[in-house]
Amino acid sequence: MKRKLGVTLGSLAILAACATSEGIVAPGDDEVVAADAASAAAHLTRTYEVTIENLTSGQPFSPGVVVTHAKRRSVFRVGKFASEGIRLIAENGDPSTAVSELDGKPGVSAVVATPAPVGCIGCPGPFASTQTIEITASRRARHLSLAVMLICTNDGFVGLNRVRLPFGDKTAVYYAAGYDAGTEKNDELWTSIVDPCGALGPVAGPADGSNDRPATHRPIKLHRGIRGVGDLVKAHDWKNPVAKVTVRRVK
Repeated sequence: MKRKLGVTLGSLAILAACATSEGIVAPGDDEVVAADAASAAAHLTRTYEVTIENLTSGQPFSPGVVVTHAKRRSVFRVGKFASEGIRLIAENGDPSTAVSELDGKPGVSAVVATPAPVGCIGCPGPFASTQTIEITASRRARHLSLAVMLICTNDGFVGLNRVRLPFGDKTAVYYAAGYDAGTEKNDELWTSIVDPCGALGPVAGPADGSNDRPATHRPIKLHRGIRGVGDLVKAHDWKNPVAKVTVRRVK
């Protein structure tokens, strides 16, 4: 069967405790408390614009996740096994499980699922090779991570892990590599790869409705690229970095 290709703030109501101009909230002053809480939340939260630019001519990117978080939290780690959320991004381009796994977890400030694929340079299809999203971050969330699928792979993904959010009005630029999730054999066959590869990638392929999964259980590592052992060809290959990620504060 074919597998398919929200931002949360910590509770701040306590900061709005009981304060009117006289220092006491009278019964029925719920609207004042709510307004104070919203004001406190706005003061303690920053908003960033994140632009993902595809640097490849052979690998469109799927929807995925962008996360702001504390330093102790990680979305993936090289040398560690992929979470179910990362597996489903890397194999299917489906970020929904990753959002559920991360949203509201300790150390996580916000999780945003990117809304659409990002096209590759010179590839067919309606998607541009850049995409911009906005995400918030609490004062203690000073790091950003992201993961999106390299669509024309078995289980490859573009990853940034625990990079620093920029200070003040500075802009941060990061270059992301391609990683192998270690969850599926890299047989490079059309029957094991999502159909959007044939529609959005550099070489037309069959929309066969198949997405076999020869499962493996290996740690995440840098991807070796396309080896030409199946249906994928040199046009699908890449050299790292695969993406440029620009982060700037807008609020």
